[in-house]
Amino acid sequence: MTDTMKREIEAQGVLLAQIQQDLARSADAVDPAKGRVFVGGCGDSAYAPRALSGVFEALGLSFAARSSMELAAFTTFRPDDTVILSSISGGTKRTVEAAETVRRAGGRVIAVTCNADSALAEVANQTIPLPYRPISRKTPHTLDYSVTLLALVELARSFAGQAQEATRPLIARLPELITATREAACPVVQGYDPDGKIFILGVGPDLGTAEYGAAKFQEAGGLLAIAAETENFVHGANFMLEAGDTVIALGGSAAGHRRAQQVVEALGYVEINRHLFPEDPGTAGDWLTAFRTVFEQTFVLQHACLGVSTRLSLRLEEPRAGRHGGLVHQSMQQRMMAG
Repeated sequence: MTDTMKREIEAQGVLLAQIQQDLARSADAVDPAKGRVFVGGCGDSAYAPRALSGVFEALGLSFAARSSMELAAFTTFRPDDTVILSSISGGTKRTVEAAETVRRAGGRVIAVTCNADSALAEVANQTIPLPYRPISRKTPHTLDYSVTLLALVELARSFAGQAQEATRPLIARLPELITATREAACPVVQGYDPDGKIFILGVGPDLGTAEYGAAKFQEAGGLLAIAAETENFVHGANFMLEAGDTVIALGGSAAGHRRAQQVVEALGYVEINRHLFPEDPGTAGDWLTAFRTVFEQTFVLQHACLGVSTRLSLRLEEPRAGRHGGLVHQSMQQRMMAG
């Protein structure tokens, strides 16, 4: 029932190493940006650039993360703008509309997609093809997300003038990182109360990862998971907490870790399944260190989602994971996405 998701998580360590060189070459074939750079998409493709904002900054790049809706309807473009849009299928309607909006304004679109013949690729000026075939598009997305992360970082690396081999040592260590984060997720799974809510907190880049993590639990049968900015959480959302809830606070930066630790410690007066990850953020490093942190946090949330789904015996490949009203919810989603 959860075997496919488990297989996808494990495949990340192997597949990313296999495709890194191809992605690096494709990224280096893209023309450098001249003006502003926006990065976005829908769902995971919107969370990924937010999660990578610390990597972009460490590379000295000003990449603005936006959702496809923000780009399509709430952004004024200039002719020298470059917009990087991600979509595994290349057919996400709002993302295609964002690309069309950019092109009408005279800007440049770079598509990141598995489908070089897709509507998104057709509108784009240049395309970075993702050189793999998704294992499944029905379970909470794991492999697709990590491939998108790598593709965006390879493009940023290229724009910053770094060598094609720069990410290779980190990617080679992903299998051991996946194993280590599986162990780190165990206390989260063991302490999870099926009657409780899940809160995932983060600030800065960590908020993008928190949003991704909450989305995985939501995709896993509609489990009640909420992502929130760590500081804003204590200004009202904290009143939703009840005994049995789970709180995962992400602290990938010094400032984010300090605040996350304060929040987690303050929650000790209620019987809450509370966790801080990582326990020690270490010292500030370069862009590769920031990228490793994104992978660490991503993997621990993937394992937590898989572990909880296994505990609940969820049928992840069925609509709403086999829970009541799955087909109705699937139909509603299809109508909303077509609008």
